Amino acid sequence: MPNVNLIWQKNPLTDDLDRKKITKATGLQLNQGFNTPAVVTMAEEAADFRLKQALAGQPVIWLDLPSEVGGGDLDHRTARAEQAVAKSAARAGLGTIPPVYTKKAALNVLVYGAGESALLAIQEITQLGHPVLFATPFSDAGACGEEEDPKKTAELAALLPQGLEIRTETNLINLIGSGGEFTAWFECKGQREEMLFGAVVLAQPGVWREPGPDLDGGWLTPLDKAREALTQGTAKKWTQAAVLAGADEPATAYGFEKAVRTAVSLQQQSFVQATLFFTEARVANRGVERLYREAREAGVITVRVQPGALEIKEGGRLLRWQEPLLGEEMELSPDLVCLSREFTAAWPDFFANEVLWPNWGLISGDHPRYTAGLTPRNGLYVSGALRGTAPGADRKTEAASVAANLHDRLTGKAQPIPAVRHTRCASCLTCVRVCPHGVPRFVGEQIECAPAACVACGICAAQCPAEAIAPTGWSNPEIMKTLQGGIQAVGQARPMVLFACNNSAWPAFRQLSAQGHQWPQGLVVLPVNCAGRVGEQLIFKALSLGARAVLTAGCQEGNCRSVTGNTRARHDCARSAEILEKAGLDPNRAQFLNMASNQAPVLAEAVARLAELAEED
Repeated sequence: MPNVNLIWQKNPLTDDLDRKKITKATGLQLNQGFNTPAVVTMAEEAADFRLKQALAGQPVIWLDLPSEVGGGDLDHRTARAEQAVAKSAARAGLGTIPPVYTKKAALNVLVYGAGESALLAIQEITQLGHPVLFATPFSDAGACGEEEDPKKTAELAALLPQGLEIRTETNLINLIGSGGEFTAWFECKGQREEMLFGAVVLAQPGVWREPGPDLDGGWLTPLDKAREALTQGTAKKWTQAAVLAGADEPATAYGFEKAVRTAVSLQQQSFVQATLFFTEARVANRGVERLYREAREAGVITVRVQPGALEIKEGGRLLRWQEPLLGEEMELSPDLVCLSREFTAAWPDFFANEVLWPNWGLISGDHPRYTAGLTPRNGLYVSGALRGTAPGADRKTEAASVAANLHDRLTGKAQPIPAVRHTRCASCLTCVRVCPHGVPRFVGEQIECAPAACVACGICAAQCPAEAIAPTGWSNPEIMKTLQGGIQAVGQARPMVLFACNNSAWPAFRQLSAQGHQWPQGLVVLPVNCAGRVGEQLIFKALSLGARAVLTAGCQEGNCRSVTGNTRARHDCARSAEILEKAGLDPNRAQFLNMASNQAPVLAEAVARLAELAEED
């Protein structure tokens, strides 16, 4: 291993540690300039610009030392620091040069659809300097959805920038690719054309969704008219109000939020009991989860039913459902029925292609990590009626969010590009199938990667059977070298490994360390961008290097930024446990934990159990 320089950064949580002792124990040099591989004892996001500039182009590992060390007495914390530095030095010693990403030239942006969301997106994107093609299936660029105000939409259309390329009566018939490299096919008056785009915004106009056939439209009250239509109850005869947030299918996030607010408003009235019926609690919008809790605390009765399981009689004057806890049939004869009236829009047919658009059913739904028009397919934005976003201020905010993210991705923030070793690649297309962000593509008999789409989740690297692809810095040799350095530095303690997702487990780990939590001496922690980076190969490598147990901690189900990353990691952990059991070993030595970033106690308990397991013979 070449000489590695330890660049020590002051921090109140680690200033009492003997940096010279740590340097000597790990065989590093202390603060010897910026011309060799280096370990910097601070998180990269906390470093100032001058330090980053000095280290540009050098092999460098940013080590969040205070978080790695945690609490305990001085000897314990020093030993934790030595192990963390040794682990990082092993990786830095490989001499891998961090890629220097250059800003990408402004690329054309496609806005397809019509109405308020499309027009607002065009305004925001063109103001940031991106050339836009506006394609609409309608003959009028000012066409709008049923849920929109035609006058306001016409005013927005009149403000379209001069020189904007507009194609009316044009249908988008196919789309492939990802950020920085989309290919779109159009059809206009029988003629087809293929074009390239850096990003795509879909903003289809909406239509009102009709209430179910069992509901009497004359008996229903819109949510915004509920207070006016409410008849005040008395102490002897309470008014029963039923709020339906999707009877046959889930309401949109916007519709669910509006239904909850309406239920709270009704519940606050004297002698009124509000009951909220829903098929799925869509709490992706900011503050809705808290609002839902407040509704229950205010006395709103919440009833979750399976789609179609709410029996509606007499046009809505009698509601029946099965109560799962009691195992009994319940019924309600409401005095007022309020329905979350939803608008919807048709998704383009090409999304039904499961080869080119895998997991689209997950991508197109409400996802807590992808709000305000964003999707896991980086560079593709879905806004307006397709997302269920309300007309007006919400759509303007969404358009601004889309434009800012698009600008950042195409011309600003550097994006990692996976490195493909073509001499090892067998073109099995595993990476194409498993990548939730659509980065790898099979082009010209080889795998190529979209230039502005990768988030370095590493799922491609975990699943590639030939180790032919990986985001820079996250290849198997780099991670295995880190594991080796960390496990060897544990000393007499029983080593164990924690792979911590940067979106859930690692923030919780940092929180516990800041609170002085004492971590087991033998714990080697490796933050990863996504739990999906951890496959069977890494688990068994950790065990073969001497780890007594391996814990992979990732996001809660349905909350993974990479959509299926946590599911794949959980599957690989379960598969590893099966192999261990068949070999006569304890299957608990390969574990997976679903958790959120605010569940620090859950992580602490899991690591404590892991330590107990590691101590067993």
